[in-house]
Amino acid sequence: MKSQLSISESEWQVMKILWSHAPQTLPEILHQLRQTAWSKTTIQTYLARLVKKGALRTERQGKGYLYYPAISESDCRMAESRSFLSRVYDGSLSQMVMGFVKSGDLSPEELRELKNLIAQQEEIHADTRQDL
Repeated sequence: MKSQLSISESEWQVMKILWSHAPQTLPEILHQLRQTAWSKTTIQTYLARLVKKGALRTERQGKGYLYYPAISESDCRMAESRSFLSRVYDGSLSQMVMGFVKSGDLSPEELRELKNLIAQQEEIHADTRQDL
């Protein structure tokens, strides 16, 4: 897999199907994407791009292929997040988080979760310093 994986919104839809259940054949993937109104050729193009990018791998089965994710959903999200962070916030995670907090778009539950994550990280860092 390339270190700078970048997949389109449409490719994300394809990947989500394969992350939820793999392996799958082209007919199975077409069936799950029937609501998109994409043609078979379009879906085959997305699959070929994802294979070329290293996000999917294939295995020959009869006249067709089985498609498998070559990267986990969490790893793919992390790669996309790092790319976004680098492009939009010059790599500053704190600037991004502060921007979301200041925007007022976070729900009370999301704010609680964020506070809990910060508290957990503070404990981890405090424990690490004590071990030194």
